[in-house]
Amino acid sequence: MLDRIRTILTIMEEGSLNRAATRLGVSQPTLTRQIHAFEAEAGAPLFERGSWGVRPTDLAYRLREEMAPVLKAYDLAWAEITAHASGRQSQLRIGYLGLAAGRYLTPVLGKFQEAHPGVKLWLFDQTPSEQLQALRAGDLDLALIGQEGASLADDEFYLQRIARVGVLAALPSNHALAGNDAITLAELRGEGFLVPSEETVPGRKKWVASLCREAGFRPRWLGRTDSVAETFARIAGERGVSLLPDYLEGAPPPGIALVRLSDRFATWDFILLRQRGRITSACRDLVRFIREANARSS
Repeated sequence: MLDRIRTILTIMEEGSLNRAATRLGVSQPTLTRQIHAFEAEAGAPLFERGSWGVRPTDLAYRLREEMAPVLKAYDLAWAEITAHASGRQSQLRIGYLGLAAGRYLTPVLGKFQEAHPGVKLWLFDQTPSEQLQALRAGDLDLALIGQEGASLADDEFYLQRIARVGVLAALPSNHALAGNDAITLAELRGEGFLVPSEETVPGRKKWVASLCREAGFRPRWLGRTDSVAETFARIAGERGVSLLPDYLEGAPPPGIALVRLSDRFATWDFILLRQRGRITSACRDLVRFIREANARSS
């Protein structure tokens, strides 16, 4: 069907069956048969024929108006597919955890653009759950995601660890342990733990439970939250605690203290997921730049 439409548009551009046949590399009788077949399928004539040659009908103009953009989109999509298959890529779609971008993604973007000036970067600040959904829908090429979500998808995508970081305990600023440089997780036995909802960060509750089990106790759950901001607000308002990766280290909001856990087992992996199949040079270089930058800062 696409070839037939291209044929009709070529005839309209050339204004002559002879010139169109020459351009398309077919005989005029073959071209005439193609027109008749398309007109029979469309149910109306596409050209008026006379001693002057052929003239497009209103239907032909309507066909060009509706289908020329479709053909252009098809050609662009096919060019992207063939480029990807040959290891080239004109765009790279990246999902990331917003609060982690400053440490892992932003520092390498300038270097990446220097190495691949023709590649358009699309950056999406998304929760782990949103990243997984976008990967499964084919809307992302890469996802910079936490270990919890990655554990649910390691059979679907290629997985690569970017960094292993420490863990912070988020406490009310007036908590008895808030002024310490470091604490053990066991010191939080009996506290009420807040965790992100499964819809936002799938697997985070399981991770917290496994760390507490390693520390010798079962956590008491205070509730679930939908964002880091809500977590901090509820810690301050309900005297709860939470465990967070240390990329969130910095100036906490008023009412919150962030204290590092000293337990050797208290770690969190920063993971990169990518679609299965051949990796393009642009994708490979971005992964390498991120790993190298993290190695230098560790």
